[in-house]
Amino acid sequence: MTKEDRVFHTIAEALLVDYSSVYYVNARTNEYRWYSIDPHFHSLQLEQGGCDFFEDMSREVERVICEEDRHLFRENMSRETLLGEMKEGTMRSFVYRLMIEEKPVYHTLRLLRETIGEEDYFVFGVLNVDQQIRIRQAAQKAENERKIFNQIAESLAANYDMIYYVDSQSGAYNEYKINDIYGNFEVQEEGTDFFAESRNNIKRMIHPEDRDRLEEIMEKEYLIQILQGRRQYSIDYRLLIGEKEKYTRLTATWAADRIHFIIGVQNVDEEICRERERQVALNSANEMARRDGLTGVKNKYAYHEMEQSIQCDLENGRGYFSFAIVVCDINDLKVINDTKGHSVGDIYIQDACKMICDVFSHSPVYRVGGDEFAVILTGNDHLYRYELCDKFKAEVLKNEKKEGTPIVAIGMAEYDDAVDRTVSDVFKRADDRMYRNKEDLKKLVRKEGI
Repeated sequence: MTKEDRVFHTIAEALLVDYSSVYYVNARTNEYRWYSIDPHFHSLQLEQGGCDFFEDMSREVERVICEEDRHLFRENMSRETLLGEMKEGTMRSFVYRLMIEEKPVYHTLRLLRETIGEEDYFVFGVLNVDQQIRIRQAAQKAENERKIFNQIAESLAANYDMIYYVDSQSGAYNEYKINDIYGNFEVQEEGTDFFAESRNNIKRMIHPEDRDRLEEIMEKEYLIQILQGRRQYSIDYRLLIGEKEKYTRLTATWAADRIHFIIGVQNVDEEICRERERQVALNSANEMARRDGLTGVKNKYAYHEMEQSIQCDLENGRGYFSFAIVVCDINDLKVINDTKGHSVGDIYIQDACKMICDVFSHSPVYRVGGDEFAVILTGNDHLYRYELCDKFKAEVLKNEKKEGTPIVAIGMAEYDDAVDRTVSDVFKRADDRMYRNKEDLKKLVRKEGI
């Protein structure tokens, strides 16, 4: 062994205390050798030394360095770069991954400078830092996940004005107040019996109509039972703040440990009010869709809905066994439209509709065609159906003697469970009788005209 070799071995032994592998590269000739106490490093089957470190490195980088890290060697390990850093006295280090047994293993490489005799050497210390880095990465990942979880939890918690963390066994709880909507209501940060305290508060602070429902929920056994097989349970109630009612929602769920309840309380007063306004608007729109624009009575669509409802009740043995249908038809509407115009015809339709509504004042009237109306008689109107029809016919006869007043034919049929299978059967019978009345009215006009 030459003197130079002995020096190299001495330096290697010293450096291998801190590094698992050491490279020596002659800065003038590029000759190199390396030593390692890492069996995995030896498994890479690298040359233990050679005449041109940079040429060999360029070749081996493609074989043993993780593809994403190869640029580190190309950028940081050129001879010119290293010589420049040697002159400046810079201590360069970087982390990269060696492919050992086809798996990436983190290593750190540090550039040192040594002078042996009159020669300068690049000395590289290599250390396996895979375990440390992966522990750090796992810790960072866990920290990131914790931050994300906290952000999610905080975002969800922001939906509530108050959150309770309740021990399902003892009833002990912690209370987290998010914002102040409870006026002068004094809250505690923790307590020993959530359920007992809640029942006391219910008597003082909850609307009388909602107390029984809420007291039932505020029983530990009931809450355990109701959360079986479901993720959460919610109930809306009215909180009394001074003289005002505030709609409030309580949502209960299990904590991840299945030992604690998480109970959130939120002010949903605006939400409930908006929903009510929306429902009123929706009902209004639905009502308008079922109204005839000209007369204001219900339209054909509404009649078919009622017909289906009655039919369903008949088939299921529910109600509507005593009802009748009246069918009315305006005479000579086409003649009026053709001779006097549709605006006059519209007034004629409105007058006819008013006449029908005045007689059958306790029954729904439907405009089911251009000149045709239907009335469904129940209750007293059904009881006095013959009298009402006679009254209507008398009004028509009076109109025969008045110019410009509507002449309306009428037919009535009552439901007979012995012959009628559908509501349409009743309507058809009433419609047939209306046409017979229409012919009678025409004959009457012709007779009086002779």
